[in-house]
Amino acid sequence: MRKIVIISVMTAFLCGFTACGDKTNSSAPESSSVATESSSSETTESADTATTTEQTTESAIVSETTTSVTKQTTTTVSAENIFQQTDISDGIVFSEDVENLTDDALISVAQLLFESACKTEWDFTVGSPYELDTTQTAQNMYGWNCYLITTDGINSLDDIRADYHKIFSESYSDRIDEVFTESGGRVYCLNGARGADIFYEKSVVTAVNSRSDNEISFTVENYYNGDDFGNDAYISTEDFVITIDSDGAWRVLKFRLPY
Repeated sequence: MRKIVIISVMTAFLCGFTACGDKTNSSAPESSSVATESSSSETTESADTATTTEQTTESAIVSETTTSVTKQTTTTVSAENIFQQTDISDGIVFSEDVENLTDDALISVAQLLFESACKTEWDFTVGSPYELDTTQTAQNMYGWNCYLITTDGINSLDDIRADYHKIFSESYSDRIDEVFTESGGRVYCLNGARGADIFYEKSVVTAVNSRSDNEISFTVENYYNGDDFGNDAYISTEDFVITIDSDGAWRVLKFRLPY
C-alpha cells in the first residue's frame, strides 16, 4: 500500500514538472516574436526617418537653388552693355531705363562722358578741332585774329555748334561765338593754344547725387599735386550733370574744364 502511494505521489510530481516545462517552452517563442516585431518596427521607423531627412534636405537644396535664381533675375543692370552704341562721340543712348541701372553703371558712363567733354571743350575753346590756314585771318568780336578753317563741311557757326553739341547738350550754353567767327561766307577759329594746368593729374566720377527720367547728377573729384603757391596736393569736388536731349541721347549739361 505504501508503495502504491509513493508511486502515485511521484507520478503526480512528474506530471506537474512536465506541465511546468511545457509552459516555460511555450512562453519563449512569444518573447522572441515580440522582440522580432519590435526590431522590425524600429527598423521601419529608422528607414522612414532617414527618408524624411533626405526629403527635407532635398527640399532645402531646391529651395536654396530657387532663391538664388530669383535673386539673379531681379538684379539691376550692371556696367556692361548699358548703352546701345560703342561710339559715344554723339552722346549715349541707354539700353535700359535709368531706374534699372546701378550707380556703378551710371558712374562708368559718366566717366566716359566727362573725359569726352574735357577733350571737346579743350579742342573747341583752347585749340582747334579743325585744320587751319594761319595765313588767312579775320577778327572776332573782341578784335582778336582768328584763322581760316579749311576742313570740308565746316562753313558756318551752325556747323561748329553741331559738332560741339554732339557731347554737350542742346541746353548747354556754349562759348562758340567767343572763339569762332564768320566772315565772307567762311568761318575762322581763334586757336588760342594756351597751356594746361601743370598741377592737374586726373578727374574721377565718384558718386551719383540724384537721378530722374531726364537728368542725372554726379560728384567729380579733380586731383592736383600742388599749386602755384607751393601748397600740397589737394582734391577739388564739383557737380557734373548729364541730361537727355530731344533725340533720346544723354549729353553733358553742367561741366567745368578742370585744367
